[in-house]
Amino acid sequence: MNEKELAKECDRILETRKFRDYPGAKNGLQVSHGRQVKKIGWAVDADMESIRKAGKEKVDFLVVHHGLFWGSSAIDRKIRAKRIREAKRLGVAIYSSHLPLDAHPELGNSIGLLRALGLGDARRKPFGVAMGKAIGWKVEGGRWKLRDLVKRMALLRCEPRPSRGSSFAGLASRVKVVAAGPVVCRKIGIVTGGFGDLDQVVRAGLDTLVTGEADYPTEVKARELGINLILGGHWETEVFGVMEIARIFRGKEVGNRKELECLAADYFVTDGSGSAVHPNDFLSPVGKKKTTKG
Repeated sequence: MNEKELAKECDRILETRKFRDYPGAKNGLQVSHGRQVKKIGWAVDADMESIRKAGKEKVDFLVVHHGLFWGSSAIDRKIRAKRIREAKRLGVAIYSSHLPLDAHPELGNSIGLLRALGLGDARRKPFGVAMGKAIGWKVEGGRWKLRDLVKRMALLRCEPRPSRGSSFAGLASRVKVVAAGPVVCRKIGIVTGGFGDLDQVVRAGLDTLVTGEADYPTEVKARELGINLILGGHWETEVFGVMEIARIFRGKEVGNRKELECLAADYFVTDGSGSAVHPNDFLSPVGKKKTTKG
């Protein structure tokens, strides 16, 4: 299977054609090399660190959430050209999916974060419209302590991780929290990355919004509106989709068995710190069973 065939399969799974996206997203195959794919990897961002890590690990198909074409300034164009040259030099094809990967009901970032927060069994419905489609979830029908949600989000952060006896203030220092709403949450919105549309939050009757980041004016308005904000970090809330897309190829019939074994040989994410993080290591603090790297 070459990179174009693999990209087409990703597009089919994510239903990419059904989405409008922001101009910089350019969902789909962004860099190609014309060879057979032997190893797939993932990263949240198609930055130079991720591209070089992919090359070092002999990954020739890199799945990312934030691709190469964001920004149009002179410095953006210069950085983009360097990244593309490096990817081609190293033989790394790059496939990017933005809103389709946020929104997918089984593989997406938002559903991944929802499950990591322990809300997978709660009643939910789509929430958080971006470019005409909901990319997140509204969770209701239960009672969840704000401090427990903050603790679970803190456990998704990089080291040092909080201990069992950490105070709420200590946890909130690792996760930005605007605790302006109730201490027991009943209606929660979950949208990964950066989301601060409080008009949608109010219309949905939410008392708590969980996202990656929001701007300062949004934080100020949330305090006045009595809405909790749990801001877990843009990167930290958007690792789920790229991991799941790569994982599905472990058991999917996408060519002969030898090729499938090569596709399943190794996976990684980069966390912006220069190190590689295995997904089981990343997920284990929130209750996922740790398994041996495949």
